[in-house]
Amino acid sequence: MGVVLVFVSAVCSQEVRHAPTVEQCRADQRLWLSKLESENSVASIGYKELNGWSQEMFECRSVDPEFHNRYYNTAAEIAFEKIIRLEGFLDRHNIYNKFMAEDAQGKRQ
Repeated sequence: MGVVLVFVSAVCSQEVRHAPTVEQCRADQRLWLSKLESENSVASIGYKELNGWSQEMFECRSVDPEFHNRYYNTAAEIAFEKIIRLEGFLDRHNIYNKFMAEDAQGKRQ
C-alpha cells in the first residue's frame, strides 16, 4: 500500500488584497459604525472580523485623508468592543482578578 503526499502551495490559498477605494472605505465606515453602535448587530460579529475592520480603517486613513478622523474614531470604537470582549473572557474564566493583581505588582509585559 503506497502513500501519496500532496503539497499545496500556500500561495494558492492566499487571497491577493488590494488597498480599499475611497468609496469602499466610506461605505464600510458608515456600515461598521452603525453595527458597533447597535448592541444586537455587534454581537454577531466575530473577533477575527473585527480585526479585519481595524486593519481596513487603518488603511483607509491613508487612502482617504479627508475622512481620516472618521476612520480613526471607528477604529477606536472597534478597539473598545475588542477590549470589552477580552475583559469578559478574563472574567468568565476567573482570571480577571489574577490579571489585576499582577498589574498592581507592575507585571505589564
